[in-house]
Amino acid sequence: MRARSGTAVVLLAAVAGCGGAGEPAQEAKRITIASAPNVFLSALYVAKDDGLFAKEGLTVEIVEVESGNDSIAALASGQAQYADVGFEDLAELSKAGDDSVVMAHDILNRVTLTLVMRKEVAERKNVTAASPLRDRLGALKGLKIGITSPGSPTDTYMRYYLGSVGLDPERDVELVPLGGGSALLAALEQGQIDAYHLSPPTPYVAAEKGFGVVLIDGPKGEVPELDKFDYTAWATSRQWAAENAATAAAFSRVLAQATVKVKQQPDAVAAQIMDDLGSSDQATVLRTVKAMTSALSDRGCFDPAVVRRTLDVMLRLRILEDRADAAEGRLWTNEYNGC
Repeated sequence: MRARSGTAVVLLAAVAGCGGAGEPAQEAKRITIASAPNVFLSALYVAKDDGLFAKEGLTVEIVEVESGNDSIAALASGQAQYADVGFEDLAELSKAGDDSVVMAHDILNRVTLTLVMRKEVAERKNVTAASPLRDRLGALKGLKIGITSPGSPTDTYMRYYLGSVGLDPERDVELVPLGGGSALLAALEQGQIDAYHLSPPTPYVAAEKGFGVVLIDGPKGEVPELDKFDYTAWATSRQWAAENAATAAAFSRVLAQATVKVKQQPDAVAAQIMDDLGSSDQATVLRTVKAMTSALSDRGCFDPAVVRRTLDVMLRLRILEDRADAAEGRLWTNEYNGC
């Protein structure tokens, strides 16, 4: 499940497209997306704001959700056609016997969780962003660490970080579930927690306001094991995509076009997506857009070797309990990406 901020789903309108009696079914042109505001989804906002979806005859609605569980539920029930999720979400679903959802367009090729610590705590622990990675992670011992929710990436990857330096998540730290980015940022500022990690921008905000120190900058790929790693992708209903293949291909094609703008015009994109993010801090949004560009997939195409590595690493890190099938067609497909 992706680490998120946002408001829980109140209502998701089911979308269906069908022809008249005796006529072949017409492809759906209306797409509902279950997601939460995040800079790594800039291509989605650009595509919608620039009218790229409309040029393909698509009507796209973004419905805000609180957690990855909400996204998966929306996909599985048919209430949404796309959601940004992780391979662990689909692997768990498949393990339970549900293969109704498939990854259809890659988004991020590394884990972008960014670790920020209260400035005075970092000074007391004598660590900086320049310290060896092992020292930065070892400095978490004895701290209160904020997470979004139990079982979320902020929880599972933090447990990996702790275990990698011999710390016990149950004994050596206190993991505090607080919800989304705004709650984590406020708790850090008020001293209710000592550290947290989340995809930017909120860790950058803490540093820029002077009460936080970024110790691991996720978009830069500072943790080698979590680089070249399929962290987040657009998933869709397998049945819906098969029945609406042209629409699914158009959706991926538009996202690839918009990604080019995100990578080539970060200043313009940062100004453009402020309302989509509900932010007024353009400088931090710009910093985050620029940071994220190197982690974004260019065309949304999945690399079979990277998928295999991702699932192997997830198994080794105990994010997955059992080995997942990395073959195309099982958890992922490039069928709609033109790869």
